[in-house]
Amino acid sequence: MSRRLSRLAGAVALSCAALLAVPATAAADPAPADPLAQAIAALQGQGGASLAAATAIADSRTPVAEEANADPFAALDAANKALTDFGITPFFYPTAAINCAATPGSPLGIVPGVAGGAAGPWPQLSVPAIPTLPGLPSITIPELNAVDKGETMFAFVPAGIVNDSADKTGMQVAWFNVNTLQGGFADFGGLATTLADSILTNSGVPDAAKEIVRPFVIGAIDSLPAAGARAVPVETGSGTVLAAVFGTVNHTGLDGTAKSCFFFPTVGMINVA
Repeated sequence: MSRRLSRLAGAVALSCAALLAVPATAAADPAPADPLAQAIAALQGQGGASLAAATAIADSRTPVAEEANADPFAALDAANKALTDFGITPFFYPTAAINCAATPGSPLGIVPGVAGGAAGPWPQLSVPAIPTLPGLPSITIPELNAVDKGETMFAFVPAGIVNDSADKTGMQVAWFNVNTLQGGFADFGGLATTLADSILTNSGVPDAAKEIVRPFVIGAIDSLPAAGARAVPVETGSGTVLAAVFGTVNHTGLDGTAKSCFFFPTVGMINVA
């Protein structure tokens, strides 16, 4: 796909998704305006995180990942499948960082990446009852979720990062709820730690039993790719949530060199109950 077509596809996808948030009108009525543009106009003069987040998303409608016959791009399907299999809805298009690959052979050192979101309650993990002393009933563990109703878990997975263990900072999400006109920014953390901590915090499991439950949680999370993956839970509120994910991933190449890679924005939409 050419750069022009790629940009057009991203802009059209976001515009169409944004229009879904507007209630249906009579056939004779004029076409509804972009709700994101309406929200930005309504918030002008107020300042704050909501306006900044809505503006950041509006400015992030252009994808930069180009179609290429290179091995890193073949990993995009696997990364998207990993998100989908775990109940995370991928964003409209992938993103990419240039001169970032950990291994040689990738044109321009391109590392593609995918982002997505999951509305709560998610991931609705089931854990077997924990046995206790003979003659006493087992401890029943309630359904485990990292985010509850009215919350969203955002995820980001770069394809081709080998070692980013030293630094999990740098990536962030700008989000905006077009129904409530609330929005803001949130920083990503490491995937496994973020999900495990969020699930155990929300579980209601007694502190004494959390370490018994933790292996089941980690086992479920292991189905997602680990290197480079990020996650962050956000109290978005219920409604149609638009989001843009972008930022920097710091990692180490196989030759030991430090790399700082900027991933251009990718945009998506999540319907949050």
